[in-house]
Amino acid sequence: MEEKMEDNKVTIKEVAEKAGVSVTTVSFILNGIVDKCSEQTRRKVLHTINLLNYRPSGLAQSFARGKSYNIILLADKHETVLQQAESFQLVRLLGKALEKSKLNLVIRTYLEAIRIDSADAIICAGIEEETFRKIAAENYVPLLALDSRIHDELFFQVLQDFEKVMAAGRKEFGEDFSVVLVDMYSGSEKEEILKVCKNVTFLSEHGLGNVPKGNIVTVNESLMNLPELSDRKKLLVPANTEERIEAILDCYRKAINRESVTTHVVRV
Repeated sequence: MEEKMEDNKVTIKEVAEKAGVSVTTVSFILNGIVDKCSEQTRRKVLHTINLLNYRPSGLAQSFARGKSYNIILLADKHETVLQQAESFQLVRLLGKALEKSKLNLVIRTYLEAIRIDSADAIICAGIEEETFRKIAAENYVPLLALDSRIHDELFFQVLQDFEKVMAAGRKEFGEDFSVVLVDMYSGSEKEEILKVCKNVTFLSEHGLGNVPKGNIVTVNESLMNLPELSDRKKLLVPANTEERIEAILDCYRKAINRESVTTHVVRV
């Protein structure tokens, strides 16, 4: 027997067709009968349920119990003083914006287990793609990537627009400048940055000895007033802005509402 939600009219049959399994298999998974199918099938069906926003009565209770109004910010790059300073700027702006929407921001800097309970969405900041995919396989809430390039257009990704950074640098210094960045990025996003920017230095250590001489363009406010760099001309094209926060919130809203969009990659 097909069950329908009054708001979206998605049926168990549609879930089965989308997942490529039988209605019986979907029913087994909804009722917790896990020995009738493989773990891979179970995950696929649960992801399809989440994607289509299907809520039969039994599962609705399960999802309702898990409704926490918590947004998890999972940050990977937080070891150095500069990384911590940049993370604080992000947390301050994001926390303030979420509070206005009556949502809680929960900070996680490491995972003992990939499965995260009591979260309505997970923002992965600087997380490597392999780890991101492991998290996606174990959690059935919207997953957003921040400063991480994920080669899967199903996931919303908010990234710095380094074309704009370079354009601002050229306007200020011509071609005579280096880009210096606190390392807040996944390896795949670093590769994307290197395609756009020349003379890039990623600061992952406490020391600043490897910062090149001459003019500097950066996206990190934490570098602007350091005594060690007082002899350089610097231009800030800030990463942590209200526009960036609004882009994150917009992606979150679209993800939870299952909105159809032309692209999931947003550069600001």
